[in-house]
Amino acid sequence: MIKTSIEKLAEEIGFDIGMSDDVTQANLLNGFCKGLSNSMIEAKRSTQICYIVDKLEKKSDNILQEMAEFIKLKITDK
Repeated sequence: MIKTSIEKLAEEIGFDIGMSDDVTQANLLNGFCKGLSNSMIEAKRSTQICYIVDKLEKKSDNILQEMAEFIKLKITDK
């Protein structure tokens, strides 16, 4: 399989954006989530998310769990 330049640089791009401002970071996550949401039906998306989570590093697990807690707070405040 031929990988695109974005695929080859995904981790480096993510790191750079992780060091950026909140708007840029949110834009990255919004685009990623829109892509996952729009690209497949729910059953396949759940499988894809399972595959993604399997490959996450511990630091990623921790940050995403922390973000999920803030999302819960945001939702309950509305």
